[in-house]
Amino acid sequence: MDSKDFGQVQLYSESDKPYGKTYGAWTAMWWQWIYSVPMKINPLLDLIGKHWKTNQPSSKVWFLVGIFGEIQNTIPLRKIEMEYGKSILFPVLNCEANKKEFPNMTQNDIVKHVVDDINTVVKKDCTINGNLASPILVASDPKIFSLRIAENNAFGLNNTGLTQASAYGYWIFLKPLPRGKYDIRFEGSCEFGRLNSGANYKIHIL
Repeated sequence: MDSKDFGQVQLYSESDKPYGKTYGAWTAMWWQWIYSVPMKINPLLDLIGKHWKTNQPSSKVWFLVGIFGEIQNTIPLRKIEMEYGKSILFPVLNCEANKKEFPNMTQNDIVKHVVDDINTVVKKDCTINGNLASPILVASDPKIFSLRIAENNAFGLNNTGLTQASAYGYWIFLKPLPRGKYDIRFEGSCEFGRLNSGANYKIHIL
């Protein structure tokens, strides 16, 4: 499958290896990053984009986030400035499970759990400057990866430290965007419509 291209916006395909890593490996890195950021400065809980850049782990890729799945459909508006030359990865909707959260689960159970969760997705919409972009369903690579859960994490887990996790989700992975202004909006819904997530980003590439 070739990389997707619409206008000046180009997306990586699942078969691409951006910067030498598989698509799934980058999604695992995203999870490792978001679990490492303390609650007070975690971008998942930031409605305006103030903390979007906190602890970003890669010099080549910016990670963006939606919000925690919730019954009400609240989409935050985050206005951010981003330096030119980096790719952008974000989940339209994603699922993760780990041994700290589910200590009685085997590795196979954890993988099955995220697959079962993703099978309840009923909405996975994304637009970039008004153009529809199709998210790609990607499993973490490897399916079981190491994850360190920070103290005071945004997920409210008291059982912290190093664990094993698996993840699955619908992702958008953008190649570096030309300088300019972009409107990126994404919304997802799982548990057959009960839980909703997403975000609206106004991004200025400098």
